[in-house]
Amino acid sequence: MFGYLSYNKYERIKMDKMEEKEEKFTENIIPKRTKFTYENYYKLIKSHLINKNLQLALSVLDLMKENNDKPNIYIYRLLISAFAKQGDIKQCFKLYKQIKERNLIVTPHIYNNLINACAESNDREEALKHLTFLRKYFYEKKINLNNIHYSTLIKAYSWHDQISIAFEIADEAKDNGIYSKDIISALFHAIITDTKNGLKYALCLWHKMKILKMKPNIFHYNLLLRAIKKTNFGDLKINDVLIPNSKNTQIQFMNTGRSDLLDSPPILTTSLILMLKKYNYFISNNEKSEIDISNTNELLSKNLNNILKENRFLLFGGIDKFLKRMKSDDVKPDLKTTTLILDLLPSTIEAEQYYLKYVISNNFKIDITFFNMLIKRRCLRKQYNAAKDVLNEIQNHHFTPNIITFGVLAIGCIRCRDGIELLEQMDTIGYAPNFIVLETLFFNACRYKNFVYILHLMEYILHNNVIPTKNILNNLEKFDELTLEIIGNKGEYNYAKINKIKKDYNDFKIRYENWKEKIQNNIKLSK
Repeated sequence: MFGYLSYNKYERIKMDKMEEKEEKFTENIIPKRTKFTYENYYKLIKSHLINKNLQLALSVLDLMKENNDKPNIYIYRLLISAFAKQGDIKQCFKLYKQIKERNLIVTPHIYNNLINACAESNDREEALKHLTFLRKYFYEKKINLNNIHYSTLIKAYSWHDQISIAFEIADEAKDNGIYSKDIISALFHAIITDTKNGLKYALCLWHKMKILKMKPNIFHYNLLLRAIKKTNFGDLKINDVLIPNSKNTQIQFMNTGRSDLLDSPPILTTSLILMLKKYNYFISNNEKSEIDISNTNELLSKNLNNILKENRFLLFGGIDKFLKRMKSDDVKPDLKTTTLILDLLPSTIEAEQYYLKYVISNNFKIDITFFNMLIKRRCLRKQYNAAKDVLNEIQNHHFTPNIITFGVLAIGCIRCRDGIELLEQMDTIGYAPNFIVLETLFFNACRYKNFVYILHLMEYILHNNVIPTKNILNNLEKFDELTLEIIGNKGEYNYAKINKIKKDYNDFKIRYENWKEKIQNNIKLSK
């Protein structure tokens, strides 16, 4: 309609001096939109990630698009790393696809995060599918993996119960000239997930390190201790060779000496037979003093896990030899080590005292957690006085009991006076008992049918305006029902005992019903 006059949308006409002055003034008053730098984008993403808002972090890509800015590889690295920690395989690979579409160079960090996404994923099938894809891609594209990649791959496969593939990955790393202490640590982590066979694999790893003259560090020792604590030997037996073509790793049987599967060669001795007999794991028909070696091999092979259950260190030279081995490797136990070893000791005061003395004389690091565990061990064995003795050790080492200390002490408070004493001690120090302490005390009082103890705890809750937990209320309800059953089933108790239970129960029942009403009122007032 307008012909060629419509060709230019705007016609630039030179401004006069007044117009130029006006434009300059406007630009000074109303500045143009501030342009984002890449540093601004990095900070924005990181701030969202600190606040655990991954979707807002992801939305920064949309902001960049609006601003006509192109995301670089570091932007993608930040995002993929965050989603990998959540095990979000789908989102990680979606971002990876964008990297490829933009022809950005994929860094080793990106590949490692993709592997880690598979490790952290709860979807095993999806994780294994993507791991297979990645391994195939690495092979076809001749991508050189480093120590961290192999360690993460081992972690990923082991977390999805693919231990054999984890060891294949380690062999692949070795073939490529990469067999570091980190990979050994990753394999230790892997075998700990296999509770049935983990300890057998741990021995294989240990002896492999010795063959390679690779000195274990504190991480290896701590992981070995975890394997000893959590896993079993599987089908391991005497005469098995732990490392193929290595005669010095064949498990041997000897009549004398101390058993030690960490030695070269690994040794089992006749002393184990005596221990098995002591705990009645088998009844020997052999009345001769001389033990039939061939039969012994079979007996020991079948009972290695039973020996482990009774004494975790017995098959590894004992606690003293284990500690000396650490010393010879120039490895000093850390806090984790001292606590792990304590948890593996035989359940005797003597073993605990020996170890505590050794720890102190060698200046090992210990903390209140160490002593809390010692208290718990003794309380579970019903050695409450010995458990309370640990409080003196805590004081001697200038530590302060914490709420967990009182929580584990509560386990041993099976008598009313012990429970009262504990609550008084907490009050003196300035601690209010948490729900764990109170639940434990109520559990003990109800378990031992101690009416006086139960009533005292009920009164304590009312007096201190404590809202009882569901567990406490359930324990009292069950105690009420159980006591009625006992009264109804008179055959198990004599006349005097039943009358005493009836009298105590009537008193309890009256006070219990009143107590429940007061508790309900307190709950209403607190709302």
